[in-house]
Amino acid sequence: MFNFMADINHTDSAREMFKPLSDLGILSEVAVFTIVITLYSGSRKAESALKVYHHMIASGVKPVSYTYTQLTCVLSTDFSKAKYLRYAKKFFLEALDKGMKLKRTPFWNVMKAIAYREPLEKFKEFLEQLKAKGFILHDNGFYYKEAYLAEARETLKMYAHLVHNHTVDVDVRSYFYMKSAFPDHIQKLSNKMYTALIVDGNFHKAIEFSKEIEETHIEPMVVIHTSVIKAYLKFSKTKGALEAYLAMLAAGVAPNSVTYTVLIKGLSANPDFIGDAKKYLLEMMDKGKRPNAATITAVIEGFAKQEDKAAEEEGKEFVRVMMDKGFVPNVKAMMEVLRGRPTAVIRRAMSVVLSTLKQ
Repeated sequence: MFNFMADINHTDSAREMFKPLSDLGILSEVAVFTIVITLYSGSRKAESALKVYHHMIASGVKPVSYTYTQLTCVLSTDFSKAKYLRYAKKFFLEALDKGMKLKRTPFWNVMKAIAYREPLEKFKEFLEQLKAKGFILHDNGFYYKEAYLAEARETLKMYAHLVHNHTVDVDVRSYFYMKSAFPDHIQKLSNKMYTALIVDGNFHKAIEFSKEIEETHIEPMVVIHTSVIKAYLKFSKTKGALEAYLAMLAAGVAPNSVTYTVLIKGLSANPDFIGDAKKYLLEMMDKGKRPNAATITAVIEGFAKQEDKAAEEEGKEFVRVMMDKGFVPNVKAMMEVLRGRPTAVIRRAMSVVLSTLKQ
């Protein structure tokens, strides 16, 4: 337990909790209570963790910062009862009143729970309470500007929805639950999208993307929606990925070239969705977004893998349509993408492209 706390940068809390009776080889009472609360937190049993805490207080044992961390986390991530969020906020503020320094994870969990369950006014109110108690938001990754708090709330609400709404696929929910344990995962997603835009030659779009984040200090919703599509594809749930894309459009979020790349490559990998892959690749080009060689090749390969004359002809027609739109496939780049594929697939894919280029 001590090593685990040290590994996640809770070294001071670990020393505080384990030092008192360490010379006797006996755990302190606060350590015992906190370990039990931590176990209940790990198994997402908020009611049990809350009962242990009340028993701890009734026994005259004072909680330490790590006690509050674990208690706040389990209460703010259990949406089964409204009282849990009230307790989570109460304990977070109580810890601050006692001069304790809580880490980023419980802070983010509470903020996501408020964003999901309460109106914007309550979201702003809690932030003001934190500021009044000297909690430095910037040190905890909360850089949102006052003018964009409504948008910030929507971003956090979306992440909470992915973890707690049972209409979301169970594998996807588990995936985002694990990711939410790392407060900087949102920033990492934004960095990956920015890099992908640069690599694909969309320099101006990358600059616009970066400026939007710099201005608002909010991760664009396109990042979250694209990560949802990618999560469905990670679990080979192509239909779910397509539905996630359509939900993105319904929410009024415009896909960028990275979104299209993720979606099209995922659809192309499933023979039942090759028609959709073709449709969205053409849509991508119609919107002035230039697909990279890997995206083009994925669709052509999808036709080639069917080993069917009709599919091959459909692939050729698809290449002709692309060329009519001013896009000529780069054969050399496609060969690089296909490197390592079965020879038969490479031959059929190249046949589709080269025979069309010669016409």
